[in-house]
Amino acid sequence: MLERICEQNEAVSTAICLLGRNALCLNQGELSLIKQTVDALRPFEEVTREVSADKYVSVSKVIPLVSLIHRAVAACECQGSSLAAQLAQQCQRRFRGIESIYCLAASTFLDVRFKHLGFRDKDNVEVMKKRLLSEMQEVYQTRLAAPTLAPSSTATVSSSPYTSTSGPSTSEPNQSPAPSGSAVSKGGIWTDFDMQVLSGQHHRSAASDVLIEIRRYSEEKVIPRDSDALVWWKEHEPTFPALSKLAVRYMGITATSVPAERVFSKAGEVLSKKRNRLKGKTVNMILFLNKNLLLPQYTLFKINK
Repeated sequence: MLERICEQNEAVSTAICLLGRNALCLNQGELSLIKQTVDALRPFEEVTREVSADKYVSVSKVIPLVSLIHRAVAACECQGSSLAAQLAQQCQRRFRGIESIYCLAASTFLDVRFKHLGFRDKDNVEVMKKRLLSEMQEVYQTRLAAPTLAPSSTATVSSSPYTSTSGPSTSEPNQSPAPSGSAVSKGGIWTDFDMQVLSGQHHRSAASDVLIEIRRYSEEKVIPRDSDALVWWKEHEPTFPALSKLAVRYMGITATSVPAERVFSKAGEVLSKKRNRLKGKTVNMILFLNKNLLLPQYTLFKINK
C-alpha cells in the first residue's frame, strides 16, 4: 500500500485538489518518511517470499538471508531512518544465535550454492564441521556394517572387461585371465603387490575417509544461486557418499510453516458443502496428489487429446 501511495502521489494529489481538499495532500516531509519506510521494509518482504516457498530448498537460505538483511537494514539506518534503527535492534535480538543452530548451519554448508560464504562468523562454521564429521563417520560405519554381496567365483575370461573378442584367433591357449579380487589367495607374480594394496586399505579408517570427503567438497566450486542444489547432489552422490545422505536429511526441511498452512487452505477448498461426504483418507490422498503430482505439459496435452 505504501508503495502505491508513492507511485500514485501526483495523481492522488491532483484529484484531491480538484475536490477542494488541499489539506489532505501529503507534504514533502510525510512523503519522504513514507519512502524511507518502504526502503526499510522492502528487504523483509523479499526475505519472506524466499523462505515461504515450497517448490525448492528454503532452509539453507535462512542464514544467508539473515546476513543480507542485517546489511540492508544497516544501510537504511545510515540514511537516518528511525524505523530502520528499530528494525536493526530487533534483528540483533531475534537472530543473535541463529548461526549456532546446527540444522540451519548444516543445511547452509551442504548447499553447494552457499557453503561457508553465507556465515557472518567463521567460527560457527568450524563448530558445525566437527559435528558434521561425527555424523559422517556414523554413515561410513553403517555402510561398512551393512551386508554386501560376495563377488561371483565363476568369472571367466570372456566376462572380463579387459578381454578382447575382436582379436586374432591365434591367441596363446595358456593365457591367464585378468586377476580378480582373490588374486592374493591364488598366488602368482602379483601376490606382493596385492598384499601391499590390501595393507594400505586396512590402514585407512572412517575418520580419514570423512576428512578427505569434506575437504574435496570444500574445494568444489560454488554453483549459481538459481541452480538446483538437490540436482547437483544427485549427480555427485558417488563422489560424496556420506555428505549426500546428510544433504538429503537436512536440506529437505522447510524453513517456515507456510507450506503446511497452504495445505490446510487447500483442504478447505476440497471440503465444501457439495463435497462434505469425503472420507479423511480420500482427502489426504487428494491433497498429497495436489502438492506432489506435477504432470509435464506434454503429458497433459496427450490426456486432453
